[in-house]
Amino acid sequence: MKNKFLFLFAASLAVLPGMCKADALAPFGVASAYNLVALGTVDSHGNAVIAGNIATNADITGRVAAAGMVTSGTTIGSNLYSDPWGSLAPYDLVSTGGLNAGEQFNINSHGNVFAPGSNGNFNFNGGGHRVSTGTSGIDFNSLRSTLDNQSLALAALSANGDVLGTNHSSVNPSFFVLKGTSSTLNIFNITAAQFGDTNHPLDIIAPAGSTIIINVDGTNVTLGTGIYYNDQQNSGDSSANSNILFNFSNADTVTINGQLTASALAPFAILTGNAQMAGTFIAAAIGQTGEVHNQEFTGTLPPGDPIAPTPEPASLALMGTGITALAGLVRRRKKK
Repeated sequence: MKNKFLFLFAASLAVLPGMCKADALAPFGVASAYNLVALGTVDSHGNAVIAGNIATNADITGRVAAAGMVTSGTTIGSNLYSDPWGSLAPYDLVSTGGLNAGEQFNINSHGNVFAPGSNGNFNFNGGGHRVSTGTSGIDFNSLRSTLDNQSLALAALSANGDVLGTNHSSVNPSFFVLKGTSSTLNIFNITAAQFGDTNHPLDIIAPAGSTIIINVDGTNVTLGTGIYYNDQQNSGDSSANSNILFNFSNADTVTINGQLTASALAPFAILTGNAQMAGTFIAAAIGQTGEVHNQEFTGTLPPGDPIAPTPEPASLALMGTGITALAGLVRRRKKK
């Protein structure tokens, strides 16, 4: 009887979505564990429209995953110390289409890489090896479909934050202020012009720890100056901005020419830039960028998110049954 109750309790926990942080709660699924992710895009017949390559040679302190190729050698994985989703990553570098001849990669993460063929060279600092056969462990077709839908779903959310613009009493009168008051989730809708205004840097005012989603409307979007969070411009090594996500659901190009310490979801766009970036960056393809720092997005996306569903009532009921059974077992053991 004891084993039966323990089994029932274990089963009730196993069916609960979101109980394991490194699985159901990861905001972008396996992509959450990567600094740069290139998904590619396909047409209605499954033909590649954008190949899903990553072409930057800037230092990337986190992991890299490309549905196509990582075309330029670089240094990868120098900072995985704050790594909430790391257990999801099958490899620290995934270049599904192989590598170009002569490209040199320094892998500082102690992990392994997946790159078919024999082109390219690796310097593994502290362990790791290359895998050139089999699969990457990432189903890019499924991931692309899910993240495409996720971006569109986030864009359809109703805004609950105020776009104050320059009509505010912030520390810096030139700031373009977004103000939210929710302690859990603040959603803003802004235009490409507001995002790219070089005369008025964005300042996001919201309770520390709250998730912040900023939907940017525009097909060709450029950030021309750095962003601020509660009047501070945090560096790439700070985790203070790991709860901020910019969502570009209808962008064809996203260019980062101002320091961006926040994550970006742009599954239909080509992402490029010349400024330092720090966050989780997901796009159709990624060209040359500035230095990329590893600050994985740790915000909590709204219920109904296609990757992190909320528990079904039946699951909650089963958990309650398991806990009740276990409690009864403990009481009987105490009486004995």
